[in-house]
Amino acid sequence: MAGKNLLPALLGGKYFIGTFSEAQMMGLANYLPHIICIFREEEGLTAVFEEAAREPLSIYTGKKIQGPFALITFRAQTSLEDVGVTAGFSAALAAAKIPANVFAAYHHDHVLVPYDKREAALAALKK
Repeated sequence: MAGKNLLPALLGGKYFIGTFSEAQMMGLANYLPHIICIFREEEGLTAVFEEAAREPLSIYTGKKIQGPFALITFRAQTSLEDVGVTAGFSAALAAAKIPANVFAAYHHDHVLVPYDKREAALAALKK
């Protein structure tokens, strides 16, 4: 799988990442159409969301929001049983000196890259 063409696709728009307390989960529910993912960590919830939700969600985060980022989704279906997928695309981005935040869902892997490096990241991943 590591050598397979993962079909990286740059999604439109700007994306942000923020941290929230678990008590704020109900407030996040109002913005679910704009939330890409929510991850629970010991320190609280982390959410990745579209620009449309940035301002309203900032009231919950105490301005603990980072971005803008671009979101690249790998259109090829991946599996947790595949070996080397993350290592392969992480190495390509590292070689191009592009920082990344990687997350995986059931069907696809996704990566956030700095918005101003989106085209260079896509080119590195297509190599």
